Amino acid sequence: MPRVLSVSEIRKQLYWAAGGPASAGGGEPTIALLGSLFHQLFGQLTGADPQVNLTAPLQLADATIDSWQQALATHAYQSFVAPALSAHQASLQARGTEVVAFWTAVKALCDWMAVVLFEQRGEDESLENVRARIFRAAEQEVSAELSDPAWTDSVIVQGRADSIVCQRGTAQRCVVELKLGRTAPEADLLQACLYHLLLAADAEQSASHLALMVFEPERREHLFKASQLEYAQTKLKALIWRLAGERPEVAAAKAEPEHVPCTSNAGANLDLAALGKKLESAFAEFGASIELEGAPTMGPSFIRFFAKPRRGVNVRALTRLGASVWMRLDNMSQPPQIALERGRITIDVEHPQRQSVEFGSWRHALPPRDTVGVSRFAVGVAVDGQLHYAELARPESAHFLVAGTSGSGKSEWLRAALASLLVSNGHDTLRLALIDPKRSAFSTFARSPYLWRPLIYSDGVEALFGELVAEMERRYEIFSDKKADNLAEYNTTQSPPLPRIVCVCDEYADLLLADRKRRLLLENLIARLGSKARAAGIHLIFATQRPSRDIVKGVIDANFSGRVALKVVRPIESRLILDEPGASSLLGRGDLLYKDIGNPVRLQGLFVTRGELEGLVLA
Repeated sequence: MPRVLSVSEIRKQLYWAAGGPASAGGGEPTIALLGSLFHQLFGQLTGADPQVNLTAPLQLADATIDSWQQALATHAYQSFVAPALSAHQASLQARGTEVVAFWTAVKALCDWMAVVLFEQRGEDESLENVRARIFRAAEQEVSAELSDPAWTDSVIVQGRADSIVCQRGTAQRCVVELKLGRTAPEADLLQACLYHLLLAADAEQSASHLALMVFEPERREHLFKASQLEYAQTKLKALIWRLAGERPEVAAAKAEPEHVPCTSNAGANLDLAALGKKLESAFAEFGASIELEGAPTMGPSFIRFFAKPRRGVNVRALTRLGASVWMRLDNMSQPPQIALERGRITIDVEHPQRQSVEFGSWRHALPPRDTVGVSRFAVGVAVDGQLHYAELARPESAHFLVAGTSGSGKSEWLRAALASLLVSNGHDTLRLALIDPKRSAFSTFARSPYLWRPLIYSDGVEALFGELVAEMERRYEIFSDKKADNLAEYNTTQSPPLPRIVCVCDEYADLLLADRKRRLLLENLIARLGSKARAAGIHLIFATQRPSRDIVKGVIDANFSGRVALKVVRPIESRLILDEPGASSLLGRGDLLYKDIGNPVRLQGLFVTRGELEGLVLA
């Protein structure tokens, strides 16, 4: 059976092979939220909806390029940028420089699109026809099965290209990748080259050219002919096969056919067609008929079906039918989760032959150690069988709130996250500050050389946070002397490196149950760390069984943008953690929703055994 890789998985390898943070380009810094908004704006302007795309403002503008550029920028601001910045005001409040660079990039994007349309418009051709002819697709799903005579199997690579456009004056297609801010030039170019390779393998979507559009925030355009990409694509195929077929773990799995990876053929004897028909019948019974699309995807915890509503069915009505449909399904402990994802309805149904996801099976996929330190760690495995990471060095995932009731897998998730960081870091690049009020979550770490301070139970918490604040301020003074903006920049040029410090508390709510004076002191210290500590390489991961309004709102809500919601008791608790329901119908035992920017992603957390953890902790 072919191995499946995602473009994002391959790009991560390219990024770290190019030098990781040291490979950054010369553009202005940005954040993932603004990058996401930039791509959403491009999709809106080039999309088919005449109410919001670029045709309406250009039809009202004078027939000059300057007028078109001004009209398009004004339309982009009024219809998208202003509402988006207002909706994300809290997250962007301290990001004035990045927001200004974002707007500069938006204007550069509008100028480019206006020029392309202006130059290609026929004498009597409508703007809508020009738009449809030039901008063939945005956020294009691409997939190709790659093979080579030297390979023992084929490899399926899946991803989503930013855009397919028709080249000026020709009918030839060009794959376009858009990048915002301080980019990683080598990884970005090779990622775009990979999309070109996937499209070239598809006769219906093949592209003859490749364009990499970089907005730093000013526009830089790199255009390549297919013949110029052949050498790079040969090297990319070699990397793809190395990731898919030449790892020792893969060879071991082939040598031991009785071993079943977490997302393999387990449940192959399930009658998925019958289950699909049962779903269609259940939705129809409640007046919301659906049509299933494509084959379902089986994850370790649930099976995901894809569907579209039949004519006249309201999508919002569909998403509210989970409990009703549950009554028509057999032997399901929780109702199916129904959501809208990339224009399709997804229906997640409990896997009757559920599997755990063993940490050891994924250890090969974790980043290797380096002299700078690794801030990436594994969050869990997605339904498509891909490992999902978080990056502590990024603003949207610098600090985490983890919530889940007893039996949800909360403590196991914390230990797996720490184990992931231990695999990728030595004592010189990582130190841990652990708070364990229950005296059971981190007992394995009591004698670990990774500890920054001795294990804390309940006494001494205020002193620990005070020391973290003092260390944060000390580091900023050091960075100022060495002309470094953050820990990664400092460690790139200085030796020995400063270790990244990760503070983990297993039951944050217990710290706040003391007297009011202690609570105010703790919240003040946590607020300082939450707002400033990321660039200094200090991160907070707090977990709680009681995600009440008193615990989550305030300091945590303002500063902890990374959220991991395991199973909770009530829907209101899910809304407190994720700003939306869903966590109350999770399956427990590591089934989770992860959110930093955008919609939550459903994952299965890794399970690390005590023996594996001890081997890492005491190394």
